[in-house]
Amino acid sequence: MRTLNIPAVVALALSFLLANAPSALACVGCREPGAGTIAHEPQTVASGVAFSWSVLFMLVVVLSIITGMTLFIWRSCVSIERERAAQ
Repeated sequence: MRTLNIPAVVALALSFLLANAPSALACVGCREPGAGTIAHEPQTVASGVAFSWSVLFMLVVVLSIITGMTLFIWRSCVSIERERAAQ
């Protein structure tokens, strides 16, 4: 059976990413806007800022749901252990 050469796979993946890097450049609204961009494209900058805040809001919602579920499971486990210890 042939084993996978991890450094070769990593080098191949990095070379693929670097070869396609120009196609992954950010648009004007996604980059940090300068004075020229704000003067010429205020709608693009505003939509980029709104998009950034919406992503942060969604991340906070997901993390709060996971935190709430974790606390619920932890409290349930603690209460079950207390009931078993009392018996």
